[in-house]
Amino acid sequence: MSEPQESGIRLDSMTLAGPVAILFFILTVFLFRTWSPLPVFPILLWGGLPVAAFFVVTFVNMATQQATCRRVDAGKAFLGGVPSILTVLLGLALASVTYCRIPVASVFAPLIVGEDLNIVPNNSATNSLNAGRNRTAKRCCTPRVSLEYVEQAFPDVAGCDYGFYVMFSILFGFVFGNSIATIC
Repeated sequence: MSEPQESGIRLDSMTLAGPVAILFFILTVFLFRTWSPLPVFPILLWGGLPVAAFFVVTFVNMATQQATCRRVDAGKAFLGGVPSILTVLLGLALASVTYCRIPVASVFAPLIVGEDLNIVPNNSATNSLNAGRNRTAKRCCTPRVSLEYVEQAFPDVAGCDYGFYVMFSILFGFVFGNSIATIC
């Protein structure tokens, strides 16, 4: 016969981090879709997203503390939210590098644009989705376009590029922070 535990239920950090990471992926795509043309966009991306991550992770940490420890220690919950700020900033910095966004854009761009694209890093591309067609309008090859052109023409591609790195950075920050916050 096992001894009864004094603490509440046990929750896995990755089980809790998954929905939070998906939420921030969707939030990042929404941010790029609606706010990218505005001048306040970099402030929202680099300031608002990490702060939102901090508050969401802190709230989930408090809920996890209540479920596992049957009490809430706000100091530990806030301390557990700090890694999410740092990892989201790291994820955004990594997503700012063009060469890091190309593989992600190569996956999401055909889903959003509706046709296969050969995405290249520099502006030596033809920058036209009709460039792969010859004079008789038959398909001759995959259009070669630059990443900048695809992200400007389709902000959802840029949102998916950044959202991918934000999603995985939230997973890392949440798991690390939750291990700090839920020590009873």
